[in-house]
Amino acid sequence: MLKLIFTLCLWAATSTAFIKLPQFALKSEEGAEALPSLTLPYATYRAARYDPNGDYYVFKNIRFAAPPTGSLRWAPPAAPSPESTVQDGSYGPICIQAPIKGPRYTGPGSDSPIGETLNQYLGGIPLPSFKKASEDCLFLDVYVPRKAVEDPSLRLPVISWFFGGAYTFGGKDQFDPVVPFYAGTGMLQQTDGNVIFVASNYRLGAYGFLAGNTMEKDGLPNAGLYDQRAALQWIQSYISLVGGDNSQVSAWGLSAGAGSIIHHLVSFGGEQDPLFSRAVLQSPAFQLMYDRKGKLEETFQNFTTLAGCGGKGVACLRAASPEALQKANWALNTQGPPGTFAVGPAADGKLIRQLPALELASGMAIDLCFPSPTTQWVNRNADQDNPAGHFSKVPTSLIFSHTSDEADMFVPINVQTDKDFSDFVDSVFVSYAKEGGVNAAIEARYPPVMSIHPHNYTTEYARLKDVLQESTFVCNIRDLSNAYTGKNYNLKYSVTPGLHAVDLLPTFYNLNLDLDAFGNAVPFPLIPGFGHFAQAYQSYLTSHARSGDPNTYRKKFSIPPTIAWPKPGASGDAFTGVLNVGDLGFRLITDGQSAKSRCDFWRDVAAAVTNLGGYAPPGSVVPTTLVPVKNDPSENYAT
Repeated sequence: MLKLIFTLCLWAATSTAFIKLPQFALKSEEGAEALPSLTLPYATYRAARYDPNGDYYVFKNIRFAAPPTGSLRWAPPAAPSPESTVQDGSYGPICIQAPIKGPRYTGPGSDSPIGETLNQYLGGIPLPSFKKASEDCLFLDVYVPRKAVEDPSLRLPVISWFFGGAYTFGGKDQFDPVVPFYAGTGMLQQTDGNVIFVASNYRLGAYGFLAGNTMEKDGLPNAGLYDQRAALQWIQSYISLVGGDNSQVSAWGLSAGAGSIIHHLVSFGGEQDPLFSRAVLQSPAFQLMYDRKGKLEETFQNFTTLAGCGGKGVACLRAASPEALQKANWALNTQGPPGTFAVGPAADGKLIRQLPALELASGMAIDLCFPSPTTQWVNRNADQDNPAGHFSKVPTSLIFSHTSDEADMFVPINVQTDKDFSDFVDSVFVSYAKEGGVNAAIEARYPPVMSIHPHNYTTEYARLKDVLQESTFVCNIRDLSNAYTGKNYNLKYSVTPGLHAVDLLPTFYNLNLDLDAFGNAVPFPLIPGFGHFAQAYQSYLTSHARSGDPNTYRKKFSIPPTIAWPKPGASGDAFTGVLNVGDLGFRLITDGQSAKSRCDFWRDVAAAVTNLGGYAPPGSVVPTTLVPVKNDPSENYAT
């Protein structure tokens, strides 16, 4: 039953879906009749264009689920309705957007809409795109090499991209038609047409990530994750029609996209096939959202009030006008202190049983002398092919990466005193956590400015930056690496300025930017001088997608030259054998940013807030020594 709910039910694999090739399939400039068509059981999609720079076709805006409107709001994605006319890909809105209240690089001016946008630009993350957006947004794009269209028996590896944007903004093609930032052109160029690239939308903000016990009973928490799952299921069902191999799917994502992939790895306690066998997680990020009957429910009730449905529940929200919901979504995501987010993936007792750090760790034993630096995790299952922990064992190879300065742009500048710091911690953690001593433990771990302590912070900014960097970003790398030891490669992106998401540029580097968007078809080099480095970096990632090993197809002769990239080891608190991507090229380093002792602390925080709230799944309780837990750690757990 769970699989039926969680899987997009389209049509049986024995359907009559097929590729139709016109007589002159490659003469794309001669008219639409020269473009190939993909016929699915529910619709036929004609390729939107042929790109001679990469020698590929693009099938734009293929609907992979019905519009999640009306009764389908906060419901599992449903099968698309049949379309009798050929679809040309011209229709495909992004999902409803909202800005984030966080980076404050323009000082007082950041409170204005222009200031907020400028803040995000200066911070190096993609700007929210406020182009045409709609609740009807569950579309995907497929970039297919010409040779695969001509010979679908090739069975090429597939990259499935999930965009970032704090779970509140973004889209699979949010910068089109000006800059094809999330296009698959670079990957296809890099591999000489030996991969297929898919990018998909998913519901955002309140539409995709409302949670709490009312939503658990009457709606669907984590709807955005279900949308991503539906896109992956579409790939499983239909990618072979364009020469793709559904047994070689790599899930790629950055920030919220990578954070989503973590949640797929732990979905249903790791018992659900994630529908991908490889993954690249760049700067995986999410906030701790665990208080199902408390803070998550309060956020839900707040949203209903903002939408004019106070006290009327999910049924009212499903009947509400699009305008009322969009206004409420905007308001919800701009409330709260800077540096925090209203919604995101959350524990719901079912899809996400508990926080990912705990699922990745559960089933393992810990030396209860924590927080001594000698604390060690011990795998109870000696069979390394089936390690302990409630996470999927299906993926065979994964890349985990972070930048050198993940948190800088997210630190609110209004935290300037010890009291401000305390107030910020109090705003993030629920009251029972504070009463139980969790907040005090955090303040002791990150002590006040100029206190007598090894950290000896000189500013509140540096103090809070460490909290955000470790709790939200780099410790996810540690938790994943612990879980997937022997299957992972670790990377640190240190190219100046090293801020969050700057590694998107080489990831999606395109040899040429086609000027069709500006009225002609003359290609020109994108960022002259950057290309050799970007292609070398990109070759590691695409090699991994093709073979599971970033070394197999890397560009061995390039400037700067690539080097052999081993799987990481450990030395004290740090990882060894980490590939550092820096201003001068590639080298191996010892990476201490995801320090074991500090990340063990945050795993212990996750266990403490979960157990104090009574939300731990029975049989999967991760013990905490951070604070005493006198209650039953599973007393409020429900499925």
